[in-house]
This record gives sequence, C-alpha cells and structure tokens, in this order.
Amino acid sequence: MAHEELARFLHQPLQGRNILLGLTASSSIYKSIDLARRLIRMGGNLRVVMTRRSLSLIGVDLVHWATGSKPFYEMSGETEHIDLAQWADAMVIAPATLNTMGKIAYGMLDELLTLTATTIMGSGKKVIIVPAMNIRLMSSPQYRNAAGKLEEYGALIIPPLIEEDKAKYPPLDDLSHCIDAIVNRGVDLKNRRILVTAGPTREYLDPVRVITNPSSGLMGVLIARELACRGARVDLVHGPMTVKPPYLVRSIHVETTSDMADKIRELTNETIYDAAVFAAAPADYKPASSSPEKISTRDKPYLEVRLEQTPKTIKSIVNRPRILVAFAAETCSGEKLVEKTLLKASDYGADLVIGNNVSSSEAGFGKEMLEIVAVAEGGIMDRGIRFKPEVARIIGDFISRRLQA
Repeated sequence: MAHEELARFLHQPLQGRNILLGLTASSSIYKSIDLARRLIRMGGNLRVVMTRRSLSLIGVDLVHWATGSKPFYEMSGETEHIDLAQWADAMVIAPATLNTMGKIAYGMLDELLTLTATTIMGSGKKVIIVPAMNIRLMSSPQYRNAAGKLEEYGALIIPPLIEEDKAKYPPLDDLSHCIDAIVNRGVDLKNRRILVTAGPTREYLDPVRVITNPSSGLMGVLIARELACRGARVDLVHGPMTVKPPYLVRSIHVETTSDMADKIRELTNETIYDAAVFAAAPADYKPASSSPEKISTRDKPYLEVRLEQTPKTIKSIVNRPRILVAFAAETCSGEKLVEKTLLKASDYGADLVIGNNVSSSEAGFGKEMLEIVAVAEGGIMDRGIRFKPEVARIIGDFISRRLQA
C-alpha cells in the first residue's frame, strides 16, 4: 500500500460515530455508494435507509455489498424509526430530492426515511441534507420554502455544486470532510469572513522557466475546506496548485508572489476579516530580471542568475484580521524548530504559527502529514507528526475559541 493511501486509511475522524445514510430517488444516487465506502474508511459505523422510489435506481444488494448491512426501506408498523434514531449520532441524506425535503419539512411521514429523519430531529440530533436536483427545481419557491423550514428546524444543508447550470452532487472529498466537520464540530464559524492563502507561486526566469517549490497546496485547501464546512465564508488566494480548491469557497488564482501580495492588500483593504490563515508557500526570491523570450541553451552553456527578495505576503495586510495564523516552513526539527517558529511568531505578530519541518521523510510538501510545532502566546500548543486534516482542525478550533472569547 502506498504511503499516501496508508495515511488516508489511518486517519479516521469518524471513529466510533454512528452515521445513518439516507438515499432518495435522485439520478446522482450512484455516487452515494462511494460516499458510503468513504465514511466507513473514515471510521464511521454506517446504516442505510432508502425511499421506496430509490429502489428503482439502485439495488438493495449493491447497498448491502457496499456497507456490509442490508438497507432499511419498509415501514412494518414496528419501531424501526425509533431504533434507528436511538442508534444514530447523525443522519446524512445524500442525495436529497425536493420531494423528500418537502415531506420532512411539512411532516408528510409516509416513508421510513422521512419518518426516521423527523424522529432524529426530534431527538435533538443532527440531520445533514445534501440536495441534488434539476437547477429549475432548486430555483423554485417550493425549494426555498422547504430549505428554509428545514434550517429553521435545525437541519444543516450542504449546498450542491453549481456547475454547467446544474445542481450537482458535491465532490466526494469536500462532502466527506464537511460531514466529519459538522458531525464532530458543528457550524461554529457560521458567517465568519476568513482569508486563506495556499500553494506555491512562480517567478519567471523566461516564459518557460520558473523558480518555485514543491508545495502542492493541499494544506491550504484542507484549511479552507475545514473552515467553510464549519460555516465560514472563505476567500482562498492560491498559486498554481496540484489539488482542486474546495467548491464551497471563493477561489482567487494568482501566479507570482507579488500577485499574491497585491491581492491580499486589495482584499484586506476592502474587507474586515475575522481571521486570516497564511498557509501558502510563496517563492521568497525572484530573478532580478527576466527574459521576454526563451533563453537558448545553445547560446548560453551556463547561466548566472541574480536573485532578489519577493515581498512578504503577510506584510501586505492593510486591515489586520482579529485572528492571524501563519505557517513557517523549516528544514529542522526538535528544539531548533520550536526556536525558529517562536521567532516567526514574533516577526509576523501572529496569534498562532505552525512551524513545520519540510525536510522530514514522513511529512512535508506533497505528503499527507506534517511534522509540526504549533505556538501561541509564546508557548507550545501542540507538536508532533499530524495528518494535514488534523492540522486544519487545530487551526479551525483555535480560530473558533478566539472568536467566541
């Protein structure tokens, strides 16, 4: 098993959680087989309840194979809905049709799924709804009324991916992360405005050659996703990444370090952010001059390049957010890493700095883990090798605590 696959398998944030997955008759139902498998790999104990109409789209045997248990779909007159509501820590209805949403919203309990969802809500537990339907249905007043009523009752709606004029099933990485965040942490950052930076930048020597670094952007993407899943409105400023930005955030692409600094200056001038997380790895140096044409190796068997410093993106802030979080990429560990991280916290005036050893064989750029030292208020808050989603959670928890205080 590859290192990355092993890391994903070992990270189980839903360990010990009982998740009831509801399936309804949306054409995207087939994607919920992958969601079920993902939630199980994340450590969750899973049971499935289906609408009768959904059985015409996907078979009982397939659901049984995917989850290890037979799905529930019939009301026998017994107490299945009560037993399932007592067992579950939370219910996820994905995909959710407008028909099912309307039935739950207005108490039309002629299906085991809608009856169980209502019973779970009556038990004070979380019901997470993932709509997937025709965009015209989603634009209807009936949808707005049903969604508003469900949210009034305490249900949490994860919006679909709006793309090609369609309301699509969310990307699996984003959806599973949001389920973890909502089940385990809730929407404690609802309507907070947060700025996040991610990925490397590129400094051009000529039109085809650049100075950059091995950052994939994964850490910043996970932070942005964690915060968005917890209800924040996130602006993600990122360089050229090898991972996709979360669909729930406003994605702003930049190329060079100067571009990133300019965008941060613009955003922090026009918006007062509750928090900012500087997780990008912008290039620290750029060529003092660059060629407008490709430099020929035939004409230049060797090349001398003079470099100059790029602007510090964190120094480009106009209006300081209430909470400032920074990263410090270093090539040392132990007390040396602590020392350098504390120095960066002082230099940046940051509330929290995550120092990470990028030279570690187990963690760093492009890997699933980081070797970190987290310092706040002049002391060590956490240290060790952590999965990147754990680091994102640590940052989200820190921001939440500080904003609530």
